Amino acid sequence: MSLADIKNKIKADSQAQIKKIESENDDKVREISRKANAEIKEVQDSYAARLAKEEPEVLRRREIVAGLDAKRIDLGMRQKLVGEAFATSLKQMVNMAPDQYVRFADKLVSQASTTGKEVIFVGKNEKHLDQRWIDGYNASHKTSLTISPEKLDIAGGFVLRNDRIDTNCSWEMLIADIRADIETEVAKKLFA
Repeated sequence: MSLADIKNKIKADSQAQIKKIESENDDKVREISRKANAEIKEVQDSYAARLAKEEPEVLRRREIVAGLDAKRIDLGMRQKLVGEAFATSLKQMVNMAPDQYVRFADKLVSQASTTGKEVIFVGKNEKHLDQRWIDGYNASHKTSLTISPEKLDIAGGFVLRNDRIDTNCSWEMLIADIRADIETEVAKKLFA
């Protein structure tokens, strides 16, 4: 056998060996792919079965959460409307006719005053409760109330001070005081 024949035989044997290895590798790749595809299908089937089983519960939970959100929004709007109703009441008190405003303040002073010598603090924008008003009140009730030069940040009404005791008769306090008692009733009328 010549050198060329030996080279050709080695080359032919190498080619046969390479084809055999490639064929074995192709078989292994196909087997691995088949197993991987089987595992993928198993996982997909498992997730599909789990989703089918859990989907109604997930939907039910979403429905519950949506219902709670809707109720929370509804409650917030109702509270806002009730708050606006009381804010409107405060505006109406501030804008009472002057004679009605003064008569109401007179009644409050009569109920709140214990000595007839207290100091009255009014709001910064007070239009009706002034020195002329207190002079008239003092003359008709035989008291000696005074109005403080210090003005408070209240919408209307007054704060009556007797030594270190303040009686808050501001419109805001009166609304807040009555609100606790009638808020439920107001809500029922607004949303009936």
